[in-house]
Amino acid sequence: MSHDPQSDSHQPQNLPPAAAQPAGSLVPYILSFIVLVGMIYGGWKWWQVQEFQAAKSNALNSVSIGPPLKEFELTERSGKPFRSADMKGRVWVASYFFTTCPGQCLRLNANIQLLSQMPELKDVTWVSITCDPDNDTIEALQAYADRWKADPERWLFGRADLEYLQRVAAGMKLHLSLKGHQDEVVVIDKEGKIRGIFDGTSESQTKRLQSLLLECLAEKPPHDLAADAATKEKSS
Repeated sequence: MSHDPQSDSHQPQNLPPAAAQPAGSLVPYILSFIVLVGMIYGGWKWWQVQEFQAAKSNALNSVSIGPPLKEFELTERSGKPFRSADMKGRVWVASYFFTTCPGQCLRLNANIQLLSQMPELKDVTWVSITCDPDNDTIEALQAYADRWKADPERWLFGRADLEYLQRVAAGMKLHLSLKGHQDEVVVIDKEGKIRGIFDGTSESQTKRLQSLLLECLAEKPPHDLAADAATKEKSS
């Protein structure tokens, strides 16, 4: 039986090594897809856990300190009561601080001082609320207000028990703890509604705050207040 050398030379050509490449070239893509799906699923589960923990924390806070307060009463540095209900018909801004705060409180109150001195914002009332009521007594608040040359009619400083203040802050969609507060300022319009929350230490957001305050000041008072004012004017 004779051996054909040409048949050997053609045998390698009959093996299709390239046929295995398409399947092999897909492996990295498949693995990448699996990793991506795993990351998305892991992120989704992480989000679920965070939402659960947040809901649990909010539930515990509601049980421990009570529900958020929409209307509240504080003791002002003058010793007189400050009632949020009495502010209806006026534009006011609430913020949180404590007198021994060495950092952001200073920047926050410096911006409030600047805004409170603007003639176009003279009808805005500023209400700074301490989150350290044990140390921030009426006397301490008086001294702190004097330090900032705060107008006693237009820039108020209030205090109350910490748990009560936490409920007040929660009513403004803010978190509060002992010597722990957010740097936001909360704008309440003439109807007693929250119109905006801004970072009081930010220059750009302070400008937006100023614009919103001018907008709120230009708005008419609530209908019931306007009617009461008209009735009083007629009776006089």
